Amino acid sequence: MTKYLVRASYNGSGFRGMISKPSDRGEAIKKMTAALSITTECVYFSPSTGEAIMIIDSDVEKNARLMMVVMSSDTFTGGSIIDLIDTDSMMSAMQESGSMLGAYKSVVD
Repeated sequence: MTKYLVRASYNGSGFRGMISKPSDRGEAIKKMTAALSITTECVYFSPSTGEAIMIIDSDVEKNARLMMVVMSSDTFTGGSIIDLIDTDSMMSAMQESGSMLGAYKSVVD
């Protein structure tokens, strides 16, 4: 599976729920992602941006399901899922890309 950075911005309703019924939202997130067969490595909250931020192991189809569930909850105003690769994979991409330079010929010169 691939690692992703997930960001979800709480709306007023979400914050009202957290204030009126405090509970461990990290555990709630992990329970929901597990139900979607997504592994959650960590969950953070950003008070300055009003976001839940997590690192997950997932795939594109599971991510689509995750966004549908999250956004249909009326707790968030928006979210994003950003794919991540480690430094070894990035180094490999750099090396392989370097060997391909000049192989592509543009139709615009």
